[in-house]
Amino acid sequence: MTKQITISDLLKMFLAHIKLIIIVTLAATLLAFLYVTYFVTPIYSTTALILVQSEASFTTGSTSSNLNAEEVKVGSITSSIELANTCAVLFTEVPEMKSIISGASVSIKPVEDSYFLRITASSPDPNTAANIANRVAQAAPAVFQTYFGDAGKVDTVDEASIPSSPSSPNKSKYVLIGFLAGLVISLVISFLLEIIDTTIKPGDDLYKMYDVPVFAEIIDFEVEGGGKKK
Repeated sequence: MTKQITISDLLKMFLAHIKLIIIVTLAATLLAFLYVTYFVTPIYSTTALILVQSEASFTTGSTSSNLNAEEVKVGSITSSIELANTCAVLFTEVPEMKSIISGASVSIKPVEDSYFLRITASSPDPNTAANIANRVAQAAPAVFQTYFGDAGKVDTVDEASIPSSPSSPNKSKYVLIGFLAGLVISLVISFLLEIIDTTIKPGDDLYKMYDVPVFAEIIDFEVEGGGKKK
């Protein structure tokens, strides 16, 4: 006869193995903490900010007389944004930049709806990350001049600073994952131990297990009395 397991049975089952659950969960949490602390290399990230402007945004007297000031302003901003998006790709692909960014992981992305470019460098060494981000920002005007000539200009707005703390890994995330993994594993082990255990324990509902009414129970006096014989 198949034993039916209810939510109440599961709770009793887990409570019966509460020590096992606590030990396994704490062990998994501790292992996750030790792993992220001693085996995962910390990565430091820092950012430099540059400004890309098209010629139309800073050249005067170059617009047609039939355009009003608002139209000129909108057109200038749009052209600068498009140019910044192009430079974000260019600055990571040209050989001049590749030789600079080879010592770190570098991401160059435009700030949303603007003509600013955010240069983010990541490295296990904080000084290397800051140095490479700033070198990319410093090389940007010359690279721009090589490929676009007088179509615009690039200026450094904010230099990258040396990061004081790593940006990754996220220790709290690792510890939480370890805790959840340990909890799940301990619950599964507790459940399997109960499933493979076919002995009848005090308090088991025999009627529920075997669908047979129980009229009486014989008490084991040796167990009840501590197992001592007189």
